[in-house]
Amino acid sequence: MKNVRTIGVLGLGLFGTSVARTLARGNVDVIAMDINMDHVEEVVDEVAVAIQGDFTKLDQLAEAGFGDCDEIIIASAERLENSILAILNLKKLNIDNITVKTKNKEYREVLLKVGATRVILPEVEMGVQVGNMLANPSVHELMALDNLYNIIEFPANPRWFGKTIIEIDFRNNYDINIIAVKAANSTDFTIEFKPSYVVAKGDIFIGVTTDEGQHKLLKP
Repeated sequence: MKNVRTIGVLGLGLFGTSVARTLARGNVDVIAMDINMDHVEEVVDEVAVAIQGDFTKLDQLAEAGFGDCDEIIIASAERLENSILAILNLKKLNIDNITVKTKNKEYREVLLKVGATRVILPEVEMGVQVGNMLANPSVHELMALDNLYNIIEFPANPRWFGKTIIEIDFRNNYDINIIAVKAANSTDFTIEFKPSYVVAKGDIFIGVTTDEGQHKLLKP
């Protein structure tokens, strides 16, 4: 029985190499491919499989074992047509989860229509994250769940002190669903809290929200 996920990374530029290394450190089996052998050699000792090849070629993807992947990331955004060909090839290999990096917002709809399940614009997403961090250094994005939702960690706002979670009404006022709380007198987060929990100075929350909800949270 397979216990370890296998994720493919197509393209080993700065972004792809970073993704591949991070996945490998997280105990994920990584199959990586790049047309440039120098890029392949940078990760060959860190991932399960690193191979030189052209990911626009179906036979090369199949021979490298990408058909056995649970998910694949197309990490090269140099040419739209290459990303499209890669998506079409991966669909022929019955890959359902395909994340694609792109530089252009206008390409997003095209990539989704041809079969991408998620399209990311790293420069844009990092710009939003850095902007939010600078606007309020205490709010941290822990994880982007998809193109819409993020998991964030944030401290209790002074205007919430003495109020219950239900009185603050995070969902309606901030578009945030609270999933964990770390009380000021505790060192650990807990998911076992009640709507009647009274917020105090030093409390920290973890919640699921949209970019718009995060902006609401940052407002003074």
